[in-house]
Amino acid sequence: MATEIPAQAEAVAGARHQLGTLLERSGLSECADMVMLVTQELMVNAMVHGCGNKPALRFAVRATHEHGCLRVEVEDPSIEQPHPRPPSADEEGGRGLYLVDSLVTRWGTERSAPGPGKTVWFELDLVAEEAAS
Repeated sequence: MATEIPAQAEAVAGARHQLGTLLERSGLSECADMVMLVTQELMVNAMVHGCGNKPALRFAVRATHEHGCLRVEVEDPSIEQPHPRPPSADEEGGRGLYLVDSLVTRWGTERSAPGPGKTVWFELDLVAEEAAS
């Protein structure tokens, strides 16, 4: 899966649905809910922080499944790197990257090449997940 998405909430919902369908068709239904949750978190971050909620801007989502590893990448035009921050008890947001970190095998960021922007990615080691269950 590789798709460009306008920075709009409806587009995020559509991409989440598209990813869910792809996971089901690929035989990855057991991890689909978790993968869609984490991917949605990264897409919303890209829309809000990477694109500044400007619908004219776009971000990209890519998913690959090779050798027992599922990798999802979300690329946006901002060079600002995400960083977990301790949320206060009265904040609605601020917990997303902690959620990502707790659910996936590994995650990180890379500068986009060529040009400005960044890619936030996560990987899920499906072989280890299958062995654990």
